[in-house]
Amino acid sequence: MGSVLASLLIVVTAAPAVGAAEAVVGWADCVAEARRANPALHQAELQLRASRARRNSAYGGFLPRVSASLGASDSDEDARLWFRDMNASWSARLSASQSLFSGFSTVADVLRASASVRREEAQLRQASADLRSRLRLAFVTVVYGQENVTVQDGIARRRRANAELVRLKYEAGRENKGAALRAEADARQADFEVSRARRALILARQKLARELGRDAFTTFRVEGDWTLQPPPPEPDLAALAAATPTAGSVRASADEARASLMSARAPFYPSLDASASVGRSGPGFPPDEEKTWSAGLSVSWNLFNGGRDWFGWRAAAAAATESESVLAATVRDQRVALQEALFSYVDAHEAISVREQYFEAARARAEIGRAQYANGLLGFVQWDLIEGELVDAERSALAARRDGQNAEAGWRRALGEGL
Repeated sequence: MGSVLASLLIVVTAAPAVGAAEAVVGWADCVAEARRANPALHQAELQLRASRARRNSAYGGFLPRVSASLGASDSDEDARLWFRDMNASWSARLSASQSLFSGFSTVADVLRASASVRREEAQLRQASADLRSRLRLAFVTVVYGQENVTVQDGIARRRRANAELVRLKYEAGRENKGAALRAEADARQADFEVSRARRALILARQKLARELGRDAFTTFRVEGDWTLQPPPPEPDLAALAAATPTAGSVRASADEARASLMSARAPFYPSLDASASVGRSGPGFPPDEEKTWSAGLSVSWNLFNGGRDWFGWRAAAAAATESESVLAATVRDQRVALQEALFSYVDAHEAISVREQYFEAARARAEIGRAQYANGLLGFVQWDLIEGELVDAERSALAARRDGQNAEAGWRRALGEGL
């Protein structure tokens, strides 16, 4: 009888074999695929490209404007147009103009466009950080799901072995029916947890495929390192908060507001422009008889336009002041967010060793309790509690490793670390 009981207590914890058709994907593979195929990141890159084109267009205000014209005309006193003798006149002209001073509005346009580029760059960094966070969470969920299937399968085998042990003792008259029914229910619950874990793994893989930008879902397996890097001991949160993409985007918006204030001052200054043109005219083509040219400077100053310039400047000044306040508040918010993410990271990192120690203690108690129960030295109620603690401790240890990875991903997202 002892050998039979001993054989029933053997629990096999080997992981199921990976099918030959399953592709294996690592974290580096996921990063490379997401960079190439994720639509959100691609959209942010296109927006940055358009912003850079608008900035380059703003530099055109410093360059001269050149135009060319070619014309022909004909006239006669005879009303019979289809019989008259045509006397055509041709003219050609090349003109150039250059803005020498426009109240710094051209400079303001370039500064505003450059700030817009910096804002789009910060938003691209944020989009990349958001994508990395989502991708990492999805990747960790798949790794956790694979480990969870293995753990739940081992728990189910252990529960079935326990149920068989209790059944044999019940049939031998050394255990009551309630204990046998309870052990059987625990075994069925463990089988249900295995099925639920497998379904959760399928969903986790589909979510990871979505973040990778895949249209079709195929079965794959991920390989990841569960080693959690320790959090930084004493980071400079003030400097890190100022360098986050969110703070950078708001800072660029503040620069845009200051550039708009400079542009709003432009109507209070005079504007200076230079122009030159040269042309020829004559009855033949190309015209080569009469040559004309002109060159000049013009100065204009808007003295009064109903107060629109004044109130526009006041509005721009208020917007610039508001942008400075928003920037300061954003940096403070980012510092608090970093502190919160760091503490979550530290808590999760420390919790791993605690949960693993609980698991080791529960496993040792379960081995002792199993032997005592098999020899009749421990009642079913006490043994069932010990077995339940082992199951909870093993699941908690696995969940702690997952939570640690997720906390690290949250910290990196708060920093603005992208792919």
